[in-house]
Amino acid sequence: MSPSLPRSRWCKTNIFVIVSVLSILVFQALCILKEFSLSNNKDEVGDIRGLSSYDSTVAADLNVTKQKNQDNHTQGAGKPSSLHKIMVAPFSAYKVDEAGDTKHRSCKKTIIVHGKEGGTMKWSDQPFDELVMSDIPSDSELNDDMLCLQVGSYVAALVSGTHTNSSVQDEAAASVVIIGSDETDDIVHQLKRDMFEGGSVSVGIEVKIVERKSIAMQGWYQPSTHAVRLARSTDQNSGNFIWEFGATRLINPYTTKFLNPSDARKESVDVDALVMASANALHLADPDGNDFRVMKDYVNGVSSLVKEIDKPTIMLGIGIQAKFSDINDTKHIALHEHQAHLMNEIAKRNTLEKSVSVRGEFTETACINAGVHNCLSMGCPSLSISRERNLGQLLGSKWSAIESKLAHDNSTLKIGIGLPALHDDNMKYAKVVDLLLAICENHDCHFIVQAPYDKNLLLKHAGDKVDVNNVHHFKGGVETWFQFMHQLDFVVSTRIHGGMAGIVNGIPTIIIPTDLRILELINAMKLPYLSFEDVMAKNFE
Repeated sequence: MSPSLPRSRWCKTNIFVIVSVLSILVFQALCILKEFSLSNNKDEVGDIRGLSSYDSTVAADLNVTKQKNQDNHTQGAGKPSSLHKIMVAPFSAYKVDEAGDTKHRSCKKTIIVHGKEGGTMKWSDQPFDELVMSDIPSDSELNDDMLCLQVGSYVAALVSGTHTNSSVQDEAAASVVIIGSDETDDIVHQLKRDMFEGGSVSVGIEVKIVERKSIAMQGWYQPSTHAVRLARSTDQNSGNFIWEFGATRLINPYTTKFLNPSDARKESVDVDALVMASANALHLADPDGNDFRVMKDYVNGVSSLVKEIDKPTIMLGIGIQAKFSDINDTKHIALHEHQAHLMNEIAKRNTLEKSVSVRGEFTETACINAGVHNCLSMGCPSLSISRERNLGQLLGSKWSAIESKLAHDNSTLKIGIGLPALHDDNMKYAKVVDLLLAICENHDCHFIVQAPYDKNLLLKHAGDKVDVNNVHHFKGGVETWFQFMHQLDFVVSTRIHGGMAGIVNGIPTIIIPTDLRILELINAMKLPYLSFEDVMAKNFE
């Protein structure tokens, strides 16, 4: 056995070695992330802006009033007269007020414009003058019946302003009316006419009218209010916010009204679909254990919800929960009968072949071995949080910068540390935390806790090696958490969602999987990792 390095030298040497060796794994991850981000092009309909105060808003991006076609007036009964002109007012689907509370606004109908045959469309191609939100007398006028225009990722309410002279802002001040959904046909006619005759586009256009749908969503990341933040503060694992946020961002908020399943169960409330974002609900080991019985009741309750709502249903992110020692043969694992029953109830209500996205290969195999064929390995919904087209390229350049920094002895990194969920195994906990503390001897470390017990366990084990001011628990949601991540150079996490908080914000990240669930997600998403076995075998003394 080779002699171990002094702790201070281990930190410098091993972090550099870890970064260098993992470059091969990172390139795999970068390819996956690049392919994924390209499939979530910012110019596609599914892009979501302003889900929370953390996001930039469309209004901020378009905070300049432009004047385009002075003659874009419409005529006819029940429509804006020739004394009015049609304008667009870009807005965020989620508005944050002065108290920090967020309100969700959606459109009754949305006119979505695409280029034909792969032709690209930019927001500047649309023909209407733009109005900043401050020009509308009251933001509350964005009502339930409004008609919207979407080109690429930008969405705007269609408004009618009094045509008095050539100044758009003067017109807006005179009179602005939010156009209702009953005027869709006339607006589409004018849109096509102005874009073709005005020559604003060189390719053909396709126009799609999307009516708002009501979706009951379990695992919905609700717009932040005081009550919502208070409820989140009692969650036993703030990592739940990450996958809830990711799942919610998969759905266009401008064309959707979200409901809690409990509201959808009321007879007076009708919904178009049921979306369920879940996590480690599939316990396969120890059928006689208390955790298994608790989760069996939960799964049976979800099956009842699916049958009661009885609408097209999809499930996002569900997976098995297991320690490394629980399952010896992953090729022959299978869902239990009640778990397979849930998957089949979802399949009954869909025409799609696949209607359940599972965490990875282990869970997909368990579905197939139980005779369930509507499961598809897709990793965690949190991977969809980033809307950066070139996320892989961005991470690659930052990894190179980290390697360059670590090549110089005096370089210090600001590192985020995700603490392990190993409170029931003191020996393993001590081993992993010793690794993390060794890293921190020469770097500025900030410990991110996800569970109420994390902080006390850390301080008990580490003593004065940890500055209590560098221990952070983001109880209110992802907004402040993500803002903090942008201050970091690097992340080492023993929890999957602590690692995803770094990756989706473009921060180079290494994950140490402490159970089979985390390893499954890492394999599915091709994320950089250091094996738990290697950590346990290392001598840090």
